[in-house]
This record gives sequence, structure tokens and C-alpha cells, in this order.
Amino acid sequence: MKLLQRTAFYQALLALPMVVIGTAIGYGLVRHTVTLEVDEALEDHAILLRERMRTADRDLEITAPDMLVRIAAGTITHQLFSDTVIYDSLQAEDIPWRVGRFPATMADGSAVTMTIGRSQLETDDLVFGIALSIAAVLVLFTLCTLVLFRWLSARLWRPFHASLKAMEHFRPDGPSPPLAASNVDEFTGMANALEGMMANMRRDFTAQKRFTEQAAHELRTPLAILRGRLDQLIQSPAMGEREAEVIQGMYTASERMGRTINDMLLLAKVGEGGTPAENVDWQRIIHEELELLKDPIAQQGLAVQFTEEEPCGIQLPPMQAQLLMSNLLRNAVQHNLQGGSITITTTRDAITVRNSGGTLAVDPSTLFERFAKGDPSSSSAGLGLSMVKEMAERNGLVVAYTFENGMHVLCIRRGEDIWGASLDGSQCSGR
Repeated sequence: MKLLQRTAFYQALLALPMVVIGTAIGYGLVRHTVTLEVDEALEDHAILLRERMRTADRDLEITAPDMLVRIAAGTITHQLFSDTVIYDSLQAEDIPWRVGRFPATMADGSAVTMTIGRSQLETDDLVFGIALSIAAVLVLFTLCTLVLFRWLSARLWRPFHASLKAMEHFRPDGPSPPLAASNVDEFTGMANALEGMMANMRRDFTAQKRFTEQAAHELRTPLAILRGRLDQLIQSPAMGEREAEVIQGMYTASERMGRTINDMLLLAKVGEGGTPAENVDWQRIIHEELELLKDPIAQQGLAVQFTEEEPCGIQLPPMQAQLLMSNLLRNAVQHNLQGGSITITTTRDAITVRNSGGTLAVDPSTLFERFAKGDPSSSSAGLGLSMVKEMAERNGLVVAYTFENGMHVLCIRRGEDIWGASLDGSQCSGR
């Protein structure tokens, strides 16, 4: 839920009880005021009747649809007011009445109790109408306040959302996205802090890339010297079997170091960018990479199946497309089982590589990190999948991994973010 929506939701939650409480208070105040007015009217009527009772012997009792007067023997010490209901036979319903009881004296000096009542039917309708009007005004005021606050909030938070959108497209090797200017101190401070962070990230990224390139180049010279010395030792006629095994192990380690250096240079070149993405003949690239891997595929007895359901429309720079597919297929071969299988499927929006294999010995969420290995005993440098992720994200693609039915599944897809999601056939087949 977005910030404005959440704010409006909480405001509505607070406004609802305020409307209810405000309506109840308004109803109570109107009811109390009307009741006081009715009581005063009954009291004035009682004063007039007392004067008539002192001078007249005739019956003063009245029975009307909206007024009644009753005189009963006995007396009370003070006047009393109460609410009651009286059944109306004409309307066939109980009608609310306000009744006042007053002490009085007849013309002959006898003490009596005078009861005066007044129908509250019209009064109740009036009070209900006023309360309904109050509720309508409160609801309208609340709605107008919510709409106005949302408009003001959207206007005030516009620089924040613009900066957030700009930061979503920030890359440490690209230009700095322009941040929205604002006359709000907090947003200005945030923009300054973000610009400082972007500058630091770009500086650190450049330093890291230069270090990687320089370290890789510097390591090539001593590595070449080491290989030359090892070649000389291997060709020595005085070398025994034990020495040959040691030298062979050293030579294997030097080859592994050479592959690591090459991967480091490739990773640095991937970070340079500059080459525009274009349509790629993925079928040709896949066949070329499979041809290069035919020897290790044959040695492991792997069954390879390539299915082009639709011409793949994923765009990449040609060099990166070749490198991406090379790393995906080499990973599928290297982490496969003897006599296993590899399945490559391309659709309009996705490339999926499935290979047989055991369960990962590491957390799948770390699989795309640099120097991460699915099998700790592997001789690879652990840079292949990190390069795949780097190239995919740089070109607006999504890469994801899952393990299902004994198969490792790597999916490169354009479109919605499926990172970390569980993949199924429909997601990786583009259907």
C-alpha cells in the first residue's frame, strides 16, 4: 500500500468515529434544547391553568391529539417532568409525550395535582431531521477534508516520489539521475544526501573496477612466468614420478588461476557498458556454444535438448549475449550428473536452461553473488552466474533460479520481476 493510500486509510479510520460521536453529541444537544423548550411551554400553560382554577369551577380537563390536561386529587411538593408513550388509536401506534405534573389549588381551596402533556411526534421528527442534517454536514466536511488533504499530500510529496523514481534507475556506472528540486527543507536535505551517496557509490564502483582490471593484468605476468617454469620442469629428464604429480597439481592450479583472471576481466568489461542492445540470433549462439562444449558433454554422457518454442526477442549487446549463454551452458554442464540431461527452451520473452543435478549445498539466494559456488568442491571461480546476473540486470532483464523435480532451473526473462519467486512452466515459457 502506498504512503498516500495508507495515510488516507488512517484518516478515514479516525474520521469515522468522529462523525458518529459528533452526530450523537449534536443529536443530544438538540434533544436537550427542545426538551427544555417543551418544559417551559408546559410550565407556562400550568401557570395559566392555575389562575383559571382559582376563579372557575368548570372542568378544565382537555383531551386533544397533541395536548392533554388532567386534574387529580392529592398534591405533590414540586413540579415533575417525564417522558412517556401513549397509544394513538387513529394512527395505531405509540406516540411519545412529554408530561409535566404541577401542584395546584381549586377554587374551593382543595389541593390537586395537575398533569399537562404534549405530544412529541412533531418534535421528534424535527430533532431527527436536525441530527440527520448534522450527520450529512459532518460527512461532507470529512470527505472534503480527506480529498483536500490527499491533494495537498500528493503535491507536497511530489519531489519525494520523483526522487524515488529517479533512484530506481540509478546505476553506479551510469549518469546521475536528476533529483526533483523542492523548497521543503526535509526533501532538499534528502536530495543532497542521495546525491552524496550516489557520488560515493560511483567513486567506489570505479575504484573497484580499476582494481579488478589492474589486479587481473598484474597477475597475468607472474602467472605466465610460473607456467613457463612449470613447462621447463615437466620437460626435465631427471624428474621422477612423484615430482611429476606435484608439478601437474601446480599446473592445474595455475590454469584455474588463469580462468579466474579471465573471468575478472570479463566481469570488469561487462560493467563498462557502452554497447547498445540489439536483436540477437539466439538459436545460432546456442548451437555455437553447444559445439564448443561437445567434448565435456560427451565425457559426461549428457543428453542435450534445445527447443525453440518462439523466436526469442530478448535484446543484448552481441558480446554479452555470447558471454551470457556461454556461462549458462558451462554452468549446466559443470554442475550436472554423469548421464544427466540439459534442456534449453526459448520463447519470445524468456530463455530457460534446465539441468539435472543434486540439491544445492549452499543457500540459493547467494548463488548469483561473486565467488559463490553451488558446490564448494568445484574448481570454478564462482564468477559465471554473477556475470549472468550483472548482464541481465544491466539490460532490464530478470534472472531467477529454482530447483524442481530434480532439475536446476535458470530463467532469463524480460518483463515482471520474478526474482526470488518460485518458477513454474508458465513463467519461464512465456505463456
